[in-house]
Amino acid sequence: MSLPVKKYGQLSWAETLGILATLIPLPVVLLWSVATTAYASHNKQRSLKRITGDSALRYLTTHLSVPQLQAAFGTAVGTYKKWAKANQLPVTIDELGLDARLMWIGPKRLERVVLWIHGGAFLLPPPDFVISFWRYVQLELEKQNIEVGIALLNYSLEPEASFPTPLKQAGLALDLLMAAGVKPQNLQLVGDSAGGNIIVQVLSQMLHPREGVSEIHLPAPLRGAYIISPWMNLCADSASHTVNEGLDYIRQATLKTWGAQILRGVPDVDRPFIEAVRAPAGWFQGADALVERVLITAGGAELMKDDIVAFAETFKKHHACAELVVQKDGLHEDMCIDFMVKEKKVGSLMPLTVEWLAAGFQETPSA
Repeated sequence: MSLPVKKYGQLSWAETLGILATLIPLPVVLLWSVATTAYASHNKQRSLKRITGDSALRYLTTHLSVPQLQAAFGTAVGTYKKWAKANQLPVTIDELGLDARLMWIGPKRLERVVLWIHGGAFLLPPPDFVISFWRYVQLELEKQNIEVGIALLNYSLEPEASFPTPLKQAGLALDLLMAAGVKPQNLQLVGDSAGGNIIVQVLSQMLHPREGVSEIHLPAPLRGAYIISPWMNLCADSASHTVNEGLDYIRQATLKTWGAQILRGVPDVDRPFIEAVRAPAGWFQGADALVERVLITAGGAELMKDDIVAFAETFKKHHACAELVVQKDGLHEDMCIDFMVKEKKVGSLMPLTVEWLAAGFQETPSA
């Protein structure tokens, strides 16, 4: 007889008290961390508040369990509605089926669209500061007279859903956008961490349709795919996971634990979909016919760096308009953490994000 699986964010009294117990020493931990790392070479360009934010994330993701983190984060829909109300923006949600939905940041626009697939290790919803980041990008594009609709895919998380459910839901999102009249040449996908993984899953499904998942057919190539710090190796066993341990705000042991949970029950035949670094040679051949331009970014001090670089170099062999940018001393999804602490001195990936998306919408798509 199998034991019942906990629902998302479901906590026992002991786990709830454990959150409080974890928070009590946090001020002392942060004070010590900042005092001992503020002058480290990788933090040379960071402010004290940014170093404090990195330290807080490292501590909390190390000491809280997945259910505790899920309870603290809440739900994607709840966070989105609260964020929209706080920013005096409309709440616009399109139901997709399979318990998935698109949530529009700012006005719903269909002429030019960015489909954002959020990260969170397939375990956590997007925090409000990452939604704020994409609203900032939207407003920066408007300054260039580029009006863009940004749709956030609310996909199902562990433990209530596992691979290939998020892939199916991403396919439904594309179906809805196509049915609404969005042209692929005016659609750019963006995904951070696990969201970047899902974008690669979508491309893999288009190249190698998996049984049990609806095939994804688009009438033309997508305009672009921006893949931010993608989680390409769920085993966390590449060299950068050791070399950058303690620099990034996630620890190797945490990634190993989370990755093992996501990979549980995934057969070897499906591993290329969810771990692109393990895909066979030639797996991405033909990708240049699916998306016109691809940008892959990583942080030089993030644990996942080696896997992202390995994936990017392999992908670039099959796509002439794919590029890799590694931010010096950057951490995982570095520019999003700048937004968490409201950093004024932002890293190089912040303006690059706006410039790259703007170029995609300004340039004339190839025929």
